[in-house]
This record gives sequence, structure tokens and C-alpha cells, in this order.
Amino acid sequence: MTSIDNDPLFTSLCNEKTLQSQKQGFFNEFYQSVAENFTGKSARWLQDVYQKVPSDKERLRLIYEDPVVAYEVQGTLEHVEPVFRGKDAKFSWQRREQALKLLGENKLQQALIIACQAVMRAPGQGVDRYIDKGLTLALALWTRAEVFIRQLDGKRALQDLQLAAKCGLPVKQNADYYARVAKCYALIGENGRAEVAAKLFHQLSGHNNYALGRLQEDLEDLRVLKQETPSVEVERSLPKLAGEGENGEILGASSKIKLAGSKEDPRGRYVVAAADLGPGEVILTEPAYAACLHAKYYGTHCSACFSRLIAPVACPDCCGVAFCSVACRDKACATYHRFECQYLDLMIGSGMSILCHVALRMVTQAGTPEKVLEEGKMLRDTFCAHTEHRDPEDHFKRTLMTAFLLRCLQKAEFFGRRTTEAPEPTEQELEVGAVLLSALQSLQFNAHEVYETRITGEHRFDTAKVQYIGVGIYRGASMFNHECYPGVTRTFLGTAMILHTSRPIPAGAVVPENYGPHFMRQPKAIRQRNLRSRYWFKCDCRACAEDWPQMDKLPAKPRLRCPTEGCGNALAYPSKPSQRNAKCNKCKQQINLDANVKMLEASDQLCTTGAEMMASQPLEDERVDEAIELMKKGIALFAQAAHPPHKPTLVAEESLRSCFADKGNANRY
Repeated sequence: MTSIDNDPLFTSLCNEKTLQSQKQGFFNEFYQSVAENFTGKSARWLQDVYQKVPSDKERLRLIYEDPVVAYEVQGTLEHVEPVFRGKDAKFSWQRREQALKLLGENKLQQALIIACQAVMRAPGQGVDRYIDKGLTLALALWTRAEVFIRQLDGKRALQDLQLAAKCGLPVKQNADYYARVAKCYALIGENGRAEVAAKLFHQLSGHNNYALGRLQEDLEDLRVLKQETPSVEVERSLPKLAGEGENGEILGASSKIKLAGSKEDPRGRYVVAAADLGPGEVILTEPAYAACLHAKYYGTHCSACFSRLIAPVACPDCCGVAFCSVACRDKACATYHRFECQYLDLMIGSGMSILCHVALRMVTQAGTPEKVLEEGKMLRDTFCAHTEHRDPEDHFKRTLMTAFLLRCLQKAEFFGRRTTEAPEPTEQELEVGAVLLSALQSLQFNAHEVYETRITGEHRFDTAKVQYIGVGIYRGASMFNHECYPGVTRTFLGTAMILHTSRPIPAGAVVPENYGPHFMRQPKAIRQRNLRSRYWFKCDCRACAEDWPQMDKLPAKPRLRCPTEGCGNALAYPSKPSQRNAKCNKCKQQINLDANVKMLEASDQLCTTGAEMMASQPLEDERVDEAIELMKKGIALFAQAAHPPHKPTLVAEESLRSCFADKGNANRY
């Protein structure tokens, strides 16, 4: 990969999209009001003054102090105030009553949706004593627990009951509470605990033997129903890395890969194979350094781990985001969310891109300014920003966005209680702002979109679609260079990234990732334009150098590999058996291609059988694993016999990605 001049207009559009995703947001108006000062005598202020300032920190300082822009910048930032959707006890009470009515009509899924709304909007214990005597949240959880019991979900029902007790629900003399707890344990299969809870119910009900008998009948009915209802939830975990443990220099990586190159190298630092890699090997399982959910999924996915929400847990103060568990909520509220909580709606209204949110998250999750500055050096060393090549107008927009985000941090007391309400930053605030500004530049080139597989029909592959739900930044994964024919396939489990090899890669060879433009889907000219303008480099990978055709234009037969050891020359596929005896024009040896042809036929058969196995219905996990093994063998065999591109092998590589993705973030809708 080599740096080149970009298409200025298209590059500008790409840059703008990484900063501001909505034209209608108020940040665009903020910029325009400031930019109006670049007229008349100040028309060249950006080029003659701003661009000549040597560092991000000093450029940020400049916009607060230079009279050309300072008045407009400070005047706007003074108006930054919290904007968020708070709790509403009356609304929660209304939703709870609706859920109870739906429960009585046996409309369980609708009742669950409404009960979740009641939980999310309910204020904490004692906040609004005029409604439910301050127990709105506890009663909302109590109601949702009953819905889960009716849905035979004892685990989530028990979690809600326990949380309701923590939120003030009276339990010491509450026989009904222990009756529900007994039902939860019966559904979970913990019969001993179910009996203990039933005894407590019996005591608190005044030793009512009739009521105890009814409860025991209910417990038995629930056990029978649970046994008759197949469980659809699957516990997923990160796969084991190939090789002997983790890599010492690449976070979350296998010991079978290593770093090569340097900052001075035109290709920068990049990943190569430290040992021969076969298809399907796990070479990276990396948790996100920072990750943010797209705003449109705030109501359906956990803001912390990106899990699909079933029993959402709310922030104590806002209704803007939800969490899948108390653990995720407490971790978020102890770190980043306490600074973002009251400003999320404001940031969404600004029209800023999700990359801006990730940049902010890199700061807020650190927790303190001192920690930000400590991490900032590492971030600058790891992620390229290309500040020296950035257009001054684009850089100024990012500086202005930094000022807005810095103001949100000031108001959220990230720097502690300030002695003034004025927006001018202190030296420490300027240093944190410089880290933010650097992140706003580097994320354009280093962020990864996090996706889930959405299954909308009975068949898990035929109806599967990739849905991008958020964006993450990964220190290890950022070291992989791009090629239009990647050597790895990327999947996710929560916010953790998993990289499997998709084809054999010999020791010492580059292990390439793909930044989006794949030769199968885009012609060379469009790929090159997108990469130049979005990532600022010219791709010189093999697919570009040889101008490989797209999938629908690939030839029926691939080029065969010269069987002479160490040669590897690409030879035309023989159209007749008599042409299989030939002389290689590279190694000058007489060769026979019979073995290559047979290996290619065997490879095609393995790949086809694996794909057909994926299409079978119903499809069990064991069959998926069997399909993976067949396709891995087929892909490996192809690499011995021929050179890419080859349609059946490419289909198998994409099918492998689908199989691995099915073991990660996969949800049925």
C-alpha cells in the first residue's frame, strides 16, 4: 500500500461523514456560524493562521483565544446544557397496568414489551412518593417477573424478583414473594431451593395447607411445561486461539502471527504469519478498547456489551440507554455513563457521527483526566491520524467538535467541580482535548463496525443478514493491513472481535484484512477510489495488480500451480488431458498437471458438499461444524493445486465466515 493524492471532492465527503452523520444536526449550524467569520480580511485565516499552528493542543487553544472565531465559539458553548429523557412514575404505572391486563389475556409477548417499558421509565425507590409510595420501580419489576414466570423463564424472573427486593419491595412478610421465588427455582431446576421457598410461603401464609398444596401443584406443572419446551438460548464463548497461547506484542492475538514493518515503512507496521496458517484458524480474540452502540439500537441492545435485550435494566437517572444486566449497568454507571448520561440526547441532536461518540468514550471510560493523558500517548503511538495530510477546513471542523465534546465533559464534571462556568479550558482540559482531537482523526482509519447476524426465518443461513449495530476500536486488529482479497474473516461476540483465517497463509507472508472494498463485489476503479478517499492510500494488492474480475465474471477454471517445489508459477488450466504434460515457463521444468486437476476436483467437491450441508434443514450445530471442516479441507486443497481467484473456493470462504458468525452475535427475529 502506498500513499497517493486523493480525489479532493470525494475525500471531503468521506471525511465529513466520519465527523457528522446528520446534516440536520445543530453542529452544522455551529460550524457555519463560526465559518462566516472567514470572510473579507479573514478569508485566509484557516490557511495563514490556523494551519500554521504546530500542534492539536495549540490549535484547540487558538479557537478560544483568536478574535476571529473566539466570540462565536465561546458564545455557543456557553449554552451547552443537559438534555436527556428522565424518569416518569405516572407513565411507568400506566404501562404496568397495561401489562397486567395483557397478562390476563394471555398475550405474553406484548405484556413483556409493555412491562419492560414500565421498568425503564420507573424512578428509583423514594424518588416520587406520590405514586406507588415511591415503589414504582420495584412494582414494575414484580410485574415483569410474573410475565417471565408465565413464559417459563425462571432465571430472568428470579433476577427481577431479587432486584425488586433491592429496590424496596417488602419481602419479609410477603408470602406471594416466596411463592414466586419457588416457581423460579422450579423452572431453573433447583428443586431443593424451590422447596425451601415453598416452606417460607407456608409459614408466611399462616400455615395454610390448602394454599401450599396449590403451590406445589403449580410447581409440578411448571416443571412439566419446562421439560416440554425446548430451550432456544445458547451460551456462547470466545474460541481458543491457535498455537501456543497469546501473542506477546499483539493484544489478544495468537502466537502464530507477529508484527513486521515500522512507522518508517511505507506500509507501516503490519501483521505476518509467524508459522504456516491453515484455513479456519483463530488468530485474534480481542475485546474492544472502546465501543459504542448506534443510537437506533439503544432500545434493543445492551449499551455496554451489545447483547440483545430481553430483560433490560435501566440507568437510575435516564431512559436513553438500557443494559442487559445489573453487572453491565453498574460497570457503565461507574465509568463512562456517569459522564455521558445527561448529554447523550444533546450529542445525538448535534448530528455528530458515531466515531465522535467512540472518541468521547475513549475519554469517559478512563474515568479521570490523569488516566486519559496516560492512555493518550499509547493511543497516538498505536493509531495513525495523518494530521499532516489533513485539509485545514476538515481539521478545523474536528477541532470545533472537540470543543463541543470538551464542553460536555466540563458540564458533566469530568474534571471535577469547576470554579467558573466559562467554557475556556484549563491547561489540563486542553491536554485532554488534544487526546480527543487526535482520536477524532485516527478513528477515521482505525475503527471497525461491529455487526450481528439477524435470522428472520426458519433456516439460519438462508435468511441470515448482516446488521451493523455499533463501532469499536481495537488495538491489535488495527495492525492488519488491507488487501482486496483478505486472508481473514471478521466476526464478533458481544463487542469482542474474532479473526479466523479464511485461506492458507505461509509463514512470513502478510496476513491481510479487508477494510470494506472486496474484489468480488466492486470493480478495481471503485475500490481504488473508495480506499484513496476514505483511508488515504492506494492499494497495490494482488487482486488490484492483476485486476481480478468480480464474482459473476470469473472464469470457469482457475490457473493451476506449478508442481515443482519452490516455483509456484501460475499456469493456464489445460483444456484437454493431452495438455497436462507441459514445460513451465518459469522454472523450465517438464511437469505433469494430473495431480493438480484431481486435487482441484476434490476441492470443488468438498466445498460444494459443505455448502449443501449448510443448506440442509433443519440444521443442527453438529452439521455446521461438519460443514466447516469440509470447507476448510477444500480450501486447503485448492491452495495446493491452483491460484485464486476461483468461484467455488471464494463461495466456501464466504460460507466459512457465515458459519463462524453464527457462533457469535447471532439473533433470531
